[in-house]
Amino acid sequence: GEGNSIGNEFVWIPVDGTDVTLARQDWRNAEGKLLTWPENTTIGTEVDTQYTEAVPIEITESITKNEGFYIARYEAGKPQDGTLATDGSLKPVSKQGVIVWNEIAWSNDGINDDANTRNGAVTVARSMYPVDDKNYGVRSTLIYGIQWDIALKFIGAYDTGETNYDTYATDSTGMGNYSGTTNDPITGLGICGADSTFRQKNIYDMAGNVYEWTMEKYSTNRVYRGGGYNYDSGSVSPSSCRGNYSVDVDSTNLRFPCCTLYKINLSSK
Repeated sequence: GEGNSIGNEFVWIPVDGTDVTLARQDWRNAEGKLLTWPENTTIGTEVDTQYTEAVPIEITESITKNEGFYIARYEAGKPQDGTLATDGSLKPVSKQGVIVWNEIAWSNDGINDDANTRNGAVTVARSMYPVDDKNYGVRSTLIYGIQWDIALKFIGAYDTGETNYDTYATDSTGMGNYSGTTNDPITGLGICGADSTFRQKNIYDMAGNVYEWTMEKYSTNRVYRGGGYNYDSGSVSPSSCRGNYSVDVDSTNLRFPCCTLYKINLSSK
């Protein structure tokens, strides 16, 4: 497909089992209020939960074996100007200074199935380093909720006290592109990596700018994470914010981690 994978930037997220573990997170603000929508819906094994996620075994094995994974340093960027095809023929880029690839549906045709998604964020994310590409030794995928949580925990895992990750995760005020800190006077959106103030552990814009699709489910919808620029406060819509849209809603963005998934059976190494 079109698009240039050369020059893409990723950040390694270590999962050492001590400071950062392979676990999903229920994020709460200072008042103990869940940062999910609906507010009384939790993740995990509670009977009333509708937030669910089944991470493929090859991803969990890879994270465990390699003690981490890569995440795109920037929100997914457009490889060229204009309205783009979302069938995987145009690959997204992780580069500073490019236009954010927003207004992309999780799935354009409404198929709510991990294995049969057509023309949307999942297909586009997987196109960057696809399964049949033998050149890089990795595969790309739309980010899973557990990876989002791990990245937020990593941001504060080795913190020296200047910025606490719980603050970043649960109140991202001043650390993301929200209303009042916008770059484009019409859309409010900034280009990828526009402001170094919004960089945490070398990762840009997990708070603010645009919501980002994940593979996580809420009933028949799919989950978005991160704060949206249309909010005026990082306390209302922080980096850990967890909400959901129908799969054909095209007002969100995508971020993709490039996981260290080897082409051979991991158990044979």
